[in-house]
Amino acid sequence: MFKHIKQFTIGITLLALWTAGASAGVLRVGQRSGLEQAGQILQRSDFDDFGAGFHFPGSAFARGDVLYTSAENLVVGGGSGLSIGQLRPVMSNEYWSPISASIAGDIPYTLFGFDAAVTQGTVDLTVETNLGSYRFDGIALHDGARSLDFLGFQATGGEYFTGFALRSMGEGYLAGITNVTLGAARTAVAEPGGVALLLAGLGVLTVSRRGRGSANRRRAG
Repeated sequence: MFKHIKQFTIGITLLALWTAGASAGVLRVGQRSGLEQAGQILQRSDFDDFGAGFHFPGSAFARGDVLYTSAENLVVGGGSGLSIGQLRPVMSNEYWSPISASIAGDIPYTLFGFDAAVTQGTVDLTVETNLGSYRFDGIALHDGARSLDFLGFQATGGEYFTGFALRSMGEGYLAGITNVTLGAARTAVAEPGGVALLLAGLGVLTVSRRGRGSANRRRAG
């Protein structure tokens, strides 16, 4: 009896570990190279074609599979007097905050990233997926005068990206983004050893149940 209980516990533990490894969530990717190595990049978009100065592309402006839905989309380029657009034009919001957008397409994107800057202060980022939302608060960014910072993410466990909102500290703190990247992560393939452990655990459960059923039948007889 105790042997069967021990075997049953081992089987349940193996199954729980396997399930935990497939749990859903969003992972932060620190470098653009890491995002590109995680799978296939399917789409890149920027705002370089707008050039210098201020531009208002419309309240619902699409670039690729990203639809920018900020209160008033604003592209800030060089010569505007704002640091965020000095290196290259960036998408921003005339009403300061947030920069918001939805992501949709025929392919469920599981890789997402962009380069960003803010005139001063920190930013908060909310990333939306088909199953929920994830907040990353107090992110420090460069002001864009000399460099931009990369923010990248990977969705796991059946989740894919559906939108985002980048919030600055409010009026006087203007954020901007460019080089927006979408892709599909490689599907994780279980190692042979992991598959063997799972099958062994399930086999133990089956043997335990059969053994217990046989013992019950002998008692009943």
